Amino acid sequence: MRIFMKPSDIVKRCMWDTYTYYIVGSEREAERLLMEDKEFELSERDGIVIGLLKVIETDNLIHRFNDHMVHFLTIKSVKINDDILIKRKSAREAIDKFLDKFPDYWTPPKNYESALVDLVDYTNGIRDRMDSLDVVKANLLNVNYEFYVSSAVKKLLNFNMY
Repeated sequence: MRIFMKPSDIVKRCMWDTYTYYIVGSEREAERLLMEDKEFELSERDGIVIGLLKVIETDNLIHRFNDHMVHFLTIKSVKINDDILIKRKSAREAIDKFLDKFPDYWTPPKNYESALVDLVDYTNGIRDRMDSLDVVKANLLNVNYEFYVSSAVKKLLNFNMY
C-alpha cells in the first residue's frame, strides 16, 4: 500500500505527537517538516505505528478528545477496594497530552481554527470542574496518592455538544 500525505494531514488526524515521537524523533525536525508541509510517502509500517490506518479526519475535536479520555480512563483506572479510581495527576496530564497533538507552530485551516478554540474552552472547563470533584486519598506501599473516581471524571465529558 502506498500512502501519500502532508504533515498537516497528520495533525488534522490528531496524531502529530505520536508521529513526532515514534517516526521523526526530534521536535525541531518535526517543526521543519510541518512548516514545509510537502507531500511525502509514509510507509505502511509507520502508518500502523502512529495509528493512521484506523482513523478518519474530522474537525470535531471535542468528540476526538472525549474518545481519548474514555479510552484513557478505561486503560488507566485501577480498582482499589470497591472503587474504580484514576490518579488525579494522570487525569490532568491526559488533557494536556491531547492538546500536544496540535503544535503551536501549525497554522490550521479555518474550520480547525474554530474547532481548536472550542476544544481549548472545553478542556479548560473540564479542568475547572475537576477541581470540584471529591479527591480520594490512598496510601499504597507507604506512598500517598490522590485519586478521582473514574465515573465522576467520565461524567464531566459532554457527548452531546456538537
